Formats: sequence, C-alpha cells, structure tokens
Amino acid sequence: MRGSGPPDPLPRPTRSSMPDLTAPPRARTATFAALAIPDYRRFYIGQGISLIGTWLQDAAVGWIVYEVTRSEMALGQVQAASLLPGLAVGLFAGALADRVAPKALILSTQIGQMALAFALAALVAFGVERVSIAPLAVVVALARVLITFEMPARQVFLYGIVGRASLMNAIALNNGLFNASRVIGPALAGLCFETLGGAWCFGLNGASYLAAIAALLSIRARERPQAAHAEGDAGNLLGGIAYLGRDRRVRGLFTLMAVFGVCGMGYSALMPAYARVVVGTGARGYSVLLAAAGVGATCGALVVASLGGLARKERLIPAGLLVFSAFLAASSALPKSPGGHGGEVIRLAIGAFCMMGAGFGGVMFYSSTQTLIQTSIPDELRGRIMGIWMIIFSASVPLGALWSGGLAAQVGVEPVLRLAALLSAVAAAVAIATGFLAQRRDDPVSHLPPPT
Repeated sequence: MRGSGPPDPLPRPTRSSMPDLTAPPRARTATFAALAIPDYRRFYIGQGISLIGTWLQDAAVGWIVYEVTRSEMALGQVQAASLLPGLAVGLFAGALADRVAPKALILSTQIGQMALAFALAALVAFGVERVSIAPLAVVVALARVLITFEMPARQVFLYGIVGRASLMNAIALNNGLFNASRVIGPALAGLCFETLGGAWCFGLNGASYLAAIAALLSIRARERPQAAHAEGDAGNLLGGIAYLGRDRRVRGLFTLMAVFGVCGMGYSALMPAYARVVVGTGARGYSVLLAAAGVGATCGALVVASLGGLARKERLIPAGLLVFSAFLAASSALPKSPGGHGGEVIRLAIGAFCMMGAGFGGVMFYSSTQTLIQTSIPDELRGRIMGIWMIIFSASVPLGALWSGGLAAQVGVEPVLRLAALLSAVAAAVAIATGFLAQRRDDPVSHLPPPT
C-alpha cells in the first residue's frame, strides 16, 4: 500500500528502526528494494547460506533413497514422510506464531534443525540407510515438524522487519533466494557424493545453520505485540480457518495452491528416477537438473519481485501454471538420441532446459499466490493463516508425491509427467474461466482500514 508522506529517497538504514513506510513507489517496487533495510539484509544473507545446505541435504536424501531402493514408490513415501508431519502441528504452529516472540521461535527451531542434520550425517556415516531407510525418514520427518513451526513465525517476523510497504518485494526476494540456493545446493551434493561421501552433505547442512543463527542474533528489530486472547484458546487456534470461511478470494487461492500441490508438484519427488531412467545420467547429471530448476525458479521469483507495481497481479498466477505445464510436458518427450556420452549430454541439456522452465512457472505461481495472500490478510491473523498455508502445502505435495511415485512404478516416469502437466493446465483454465482471483468488494480485506 502507498504511504501518505512526501516522496523521499530510501530511508537511511538504522539497526533498530522499523522501515520507512512512506518510501516512494519507485523505491518500494524496485526488484531489490527490501535489501536496503539492514535487518532484512542480514536475515537474507544468513538464510541464503542456510538454504544452500537445506537443498544440499534434500538432494542427498533423494539420491540415497533411490540408489538404495531403486523404487519410485520409495521416493514418494520418503517425500510424504518429510512433509506430512506438518498436518499434525500446522494449526498449533500458526497460533503460536501469533502469540510468542517470532525471533525466539525461529532461533529454537533453527538450532533443532541443525542438530537433526548432524544426526543424519551420523546415520549415513555408519551406513544405517543401507539396512533400512526408515531411520533416515524419521529424522527428516522430525525436521519437517520444526520447519512447520518456523515458517509461520518467519512470515510474522518478516513483516516486523520490512513493514507492509516492502512486504511484497521481500516475499518475492525470499522466494528468489529459496530457489537460487537450489542451484548451489544440488551442485554441492553431486560433488560431495563423488568426492567426500553422502555423510558430508548432511554435515555441511548442519554447519550452514550457524550463519542463519548468527544473522538472527544480530537483528534488533522491534518485536510485534502479542495477539489478544479474549476469544479463548479454541478461537485463537481456529481464527485463521474462520477468516478463510469469510474471504472467498483468499479461500480460492488456498484451494488452487492445494490443487497444484497434488496435481503438479509430485514431479519433484521423481527427479532421481527421471535423471537415472529418462535422461540416463548419474549423480552429477541429477544435480545439474536440480540446479537448472533452481535457476528457472530464481528467475521466476525475480520477475514477480520486479512487477510490484503491476495492477492485476493475480494474472501472474494462471500464467505461471501454464508455463509450468508446457515445460513439464516437454520434459517427458526427450528425443531418443544415440547412446553413449554424446546422447546423454543431449538429453541432459534438453532435460535441464525443461526443468528450468518448469521451475520458472512453478515459482511464478507460488510467489504470486503467497504475495496476494500475505497482502490481503489482517495482521493479527497472519501467523494462523500462514499456519494453514503450511498445512495445505504439507498435505498436497506429499499426496502428489505418493500418487506420482505409485503410478510411475506402474507405467513409467514420462506418462506421469505428462499427466501432471495436463492437470496443472486444467487448473489454470478453471482459474481463468471462473475469475475467482479478482478482488471482490464483499471480501473482508476490502473493508480493512489502511495501516498506520
């Protein structure tokens, strides 16, 4: 939202001040405008280092599971195990984020995730996964519980750092950072596997949390006041759900996100099988495919960040779905080139290009959807509504992974990719035809007073 003050240059950075909400539109809508805020810049750098480790670990888990089991179903099961725990604690995580100091909650979850990463390193170092992948799946699931508590608190904390005026830009930059780390993390995973061994992937992830923790400790942003509790514990817990029942637009955004998670995002769990069976490559080629998806996703997030002044931002949502669908369908039609190293390079180059396009479209969809939600909801419900976001994400993506893995084990990877692309395109067509993304006058946010 626009500030009411006179046009000024970007505010002079101070360690403890809140960002200037009266910055001119050009400053606020520039692609990297939020990085002018010192606290956000420190947070951004620390999280960037940590996210590289996160993607390194994620790539390592997928590769180890497929190398041990050679089963697409096992890939889907481990993906589900890593996300489903969010269903059990999502509402509590959102309510907690609205009631406690978000910085303290983020710090505690980061420390816990660091400990679990080192535990994974120990399991792999002793070869436990060769006997059974169950211990690895359990540790990954525990890490997801901590992430589920962290994410709503992170959204509340982010708002406290940058304020409403820079929120959209900061969300898009965060999504860009999240996906830019997919370039470096998988590349390191392939290198670590071939030179140091799988345990180092998890050990490096554990060490990367030190940067995020140090950045958080350096931030002196003012804490947001705790939410009132007059409505009682049940009311506080279910306040986000009650709001979704009243706001048709936000409810529609959540529904579309769930559909995309189930129908489209299952492809991500099949990446190790896609690399090995379809492309015909090894660990390094697998890391190249993941890195290419990260490059595309980063570009998609930066495009959204640069379009902060776009009047009809909701148009980016079906556009992202259609781009994702087109490139995912193309990835399932690699040419049957001659065998040998030359044929592998050709297939890898085409597959990487397709993954880049799919990553671009997927993140354009997710970033635009999250931005519209974050800028449409009341501040006092932010944590609880983003807790619901985590529940939907934690349910939809594992369901997509389960059906994708199960079906791929029966009919192959390529038909599943084509089906996921078709279903995503249908979701985009429905969104365009129904027009539910447009803001309605009777939605609650339309009557919210402007921020002061």
